[in-house]
Amino acid sequence: MKKNLLLFLLFFASCLPGEAQSNSKKEVAPAERAREIVDRLAKKIPMTKGQKDSVAGAFVQLLDDVQKYNAEGNEKIMELLVKSRDEKIKKILHDDQKFDQYLLMMSEMLKEMQENQNRQMQQQQRQHGGQKSGMPGMPGGG
Repeated sequence: MKKNLLLFLLFFASCLPGEAQSNSKKEVAPAERAREIVDRLAKKIPMTKGQKDSVAGAFVQLLDDVQKYNAEGNEKIMELLVKSRDEKIKKILHDDQKFDQYLLMMSEMLKEMQENQNRQMQQQQRQHGGQKSGMPGMPGGG
């Protein structure tokens, strides 16, 4: 479960700029992305407005820390940052059952993101599949 959350965060932290570039869209601000996640969580986990704001703050803090400590790709640092975020959220929710729901939903979101990433990669491969580069007779060439 921890590894899945770690992967989720790595994907979350690293793919927003890539997604923005590949879709020619404006980059999504961390606060906006955090709010989207909190809105999804709030559909299944009852939270007050204050709790929603605090949970969003925990996600934004995580993203800031990932950049601050250049943690992307460093599993140990990411694990510590995720653990810190989760501890904050557990205190915010004040309920083990809600926290368990949170962990389950995070796992589900990770799965969705991985599936979307796989679909995007397949699309890119189909778009570039007919193109060959290099010299004829050489690997990768025509």
